[in-house]
Amino acid sequence: GHLTLAHAERAVIVAHERAEVNRLLGVDSRVIYPDEIAKLCPELDLSNHPDFPIMAALYHPPGGVIRHDAVVWAYARMADRLGVHVHQGTEVTGVNVQGGRVTGVRTNRGDIQTGTVISAVAGWTSEICRMAGVETPIVTHPLQAFVTEALKPFLDVILVSATLHVYISQTDRGEVLIGSEIEPYTSYAQDSTLDFLEVTAAHSLELLPALGRVKLMRAWGGLCDVTPDYSPIMGLTDVEGFLIDGGWGTYGFKATPIVGVTMADLVNDNQVPDLIAPFALERFWKRELVSEIAAAAVSH
Repeated sequence: GHLTLAHAERAVIVAHERAEVNRLLGVDSRVIYPDEIAKLCPELDLSNHPDFPIMAALYHPPGGVIRHDAVVWAYARMADRLGVHVHQGTEVTGVNVQGGRVTGVRTNRGDIQTGTVISAVAGWTSEICRMAGVETPIVTHPLQAFVTEALKPFLDVILVSATLHVYISQTDRGEVLIGSEIEPYTSYAQDSTLDFLEVTAAHSLELLPALGRVKLMRAWGGLCDVTPDYSPIMGLTDVEGFLIDGGWGTYGFKATPIVGVTMADLVNDNQVPDLIAPFALERFWKRELVSEIAAAAVSH
């Protein structure tokens, strides 16, 4: 299950609004209160002692986590069986364009001639697009997370608090995974910073004080590509044959299956599927934005 915590009366109202919208779309979602929250997560501090007491939560019972590395390897292995060549550790150094059409990709291991290139590189989207002469409004922000030492299973739900800018879950190896929102500055740095660890750890203890003496084992950073309306960019560009699937911010992984289908349809049929048409790059010039500022688990 997935619990989005509400720490204020306004947050409780918003939780009810989101639950109603979810149910209209066929999503199992409802608002629950401390007595039921305690049954789902006994370790959660539901007293009045924290600076931001928990008043309610938006509960999504089917919510869960997926081992991203296993998913990626599964896709890679099936792609390999279907004849796709996967070149790990290969750096793209340029995109060849002639007469307004893409003709190939330059890499540190040689050039590849092709009439179709899809940029699906998350935080590096703006850089790859520039290589093709395509300008986007995407900005890149670092995103950090850390895990603790392995513990016996105790956390069956995912905890999310937008107020505290933190999300918490427990992996199948027993580690407690803790992350936060994207950093407020733009950068391609992927280092873990001490201020992030200090602030996020303190916020985590507001929710789960039992973690106070648990050891932090490792931390890391990644890159998120964020658009002005927080929705992705998918589809064609002014450079013929150069396609974009980017701008997903912090929530793109969940959309991977349908993105693969729709982008494959676009390449195969040379026609933009209706489902992704609203996410065209040109929407920014036409002022037809698709606001998804609240789409992420914690906050963009």
